[in-house]
Amino acid sequence: MKKIIILVCFPLYIFSQKYIIDNSNVTFFSYAPIEDIKAESTDLQGVVDFSTKEFFFRLSINSFIFPSSLMQDHFNESYLESDLFPLSIFKGNFSSQSEGKKQTIVTDGSILIHGIEKSISINTYLVFQGEEIIFTAKFYIQLKDFDIKIKKMFINNISEEIEVIVKGNLIQLK
Repeated sequence: MKKIIILVCFPLYIFSQKYIIDNSNVTFFSYAPIEDIKAESTDLQGVVDFSTKEFFFRLSINSFIFPSSLMQDHFNESYLESDLFPLSIFKGNFSSQSEGKKQTIVTDGSILIHGIEKSISINTYLVFQGEEIIFTAKFYIQLKDFDIKIKKMFINNISEEIEVIVKGNLIQLK
C-alpha cells in the first residue's frame, strides 16, 4: 500500500509547477513638479502556480526604503498608514500571450493597498533561464483609487499617479 501512495504522489512532486519569489525588487516613483520620489523594497513574497495559472503576492508596506528618513516616516505614518494597513496584496490568475524562453503574461486580479481592494490587469514579462524564471512588470496606480490623500501643501511634491516596477526571480518549489 505504501508503494502505491508513493507512486501516486511522486509524479505530482516531480511535475509541480509552483514557484516562489526569490531576489525581488519593488520600486515606486512619484514624478512631481518640485521633486521626484523613489522608494525600494526587497521584501516581496509570493507563489505562482503555472499548472492552475494562479498567483499570490504580498509586500510589507514599511519595507520600502527612501532616500530620506523623513520621507519614509511621512509615507508610513501620513499616507499609507502602515500601522493600520501593513500589507499590500496582489492575487489572481494569468494567461500567456506568447511561448518560448521569453513570454508575456497578463495577470488579472485584485490588488489591496491602504485597505482598499481594486481590480487590476498587468502585463508581466518572463524569461526562462534553466530552472529559474526572471519576471518584470511595470504598472501605475492612482492614489485617489486607494483613498491616499495628499496634503495641499505637498500637492506639487507628490504625484497623483505612481509608477510601480516589480522585478525578481521565481524558483521552483521543491
